[in-house]
Amino acid sequence: MKKFIRIFIGVFLGSLMFMIIIIAIGVMTGLPVDTDETKTIMTEQQRNKNIEAQFSPWDGSHKNLTQIIKDAMNDPGSYEHIETGYWDQKTHLVILTKYRGKNAFGGVVPAWVKAKVDIDGNVTEIIETS
Repeated sequence: MKKFIRIFIGVFLGSLMFMIIIIAIGVMTGLPVDTDETKTIMTEQQRNKNIEAQFSPWDGSHKNLTQIIKDAMNDPGSYEHIETGYWDQKTHLVILTKYRGKNAFGGVVPAWVKAKVDIDGNVTEIIETS
C-alpha cells in the first residue's frame, strides 16, 4: 500500500511540475493564456482597431461623417477638412469635425459639425452645427 501511495504522489507531483513548466513556457514566449483578463484586453484591442478604422489615415477625418457633411453642402467639391477630434463615451463616440467650403454665395467659409457615432462608425445623430 505504501508503494501505491508513493507512486500516486510521484505521478501527481510529476504532472503538476509538467503543467507549471508548460505555463511558464507559454508566459515566456508570449503565448496567450486564456483568461477573462486577456479576453478583455483582446476585446479592447479589437474595439480600438474598429474605432481607428473609422478615420482617414490621410487627414484624420471621420469617413462617414465627412460623407454626410458633403451631401449637405452647396458645393461638395469645395469641401476642405481642417481637423477632427473625438471623445470616447464607451457606448459611442462624439466627433467634432472642422472644415471649410463654399456657401450659397460662393464664399469659402469655415464650419463645424458635432455628431454622435456608434462604435461601428454609423452616424446616429447630428448634435450641433455651426
